[in-house]
Amino acid sequence: MPAWYIKHSPNTITAPEKEQLAKSITRLYVSYGLPAFYVQVRFTEDIPGTAFVGGEPHPNFAAVTIYHVARAFESDESKQRFLADVDAILNPVFEPKEMDWEYWVTEVSRDLWKINGLVPPQTGSEEEKKWTELNKAIKL
Repeated sequence: MPAWYIKHSPNTITAPEKEQLAKSITRLYVSYGLPAFYVQVRFTEDIPGTAFVGGEPHPNFAAVTIYHVARAFESDESKQRFLADVDAILNPVFEPKEMDWEYWVTEVSRDLWKINGLVPPQTGSEEEKKWTELNKAIKL
């Protein structure tokens, strides 16, 4: 599971932009071999007066938290490639709006993860290929 939580200032990201971002993020992970249904993207619009940067309200900000469970980075090169891919997704949406944004990635131990009560199959296994083909978790 990669899960992206995008918290943003009110009225800064439109519904079509949210859908575009979710699709781009999903395509990124599918290109790395993950089943599409592993990818979660959640948007939360801050209520005015509830989000501050440097102790001040910020009218044009997004904070993106990215959790990785299904895969871990294998090298510094893979980390840098991934960060460049994230920039290629976020920058075209946020830069034209003159937004400020920040993101960080957290890797979580895969052995603490289940989907529908099932332990996800190992990376690259025949079982994972079946989950990918069906685009859902199934008992095998």
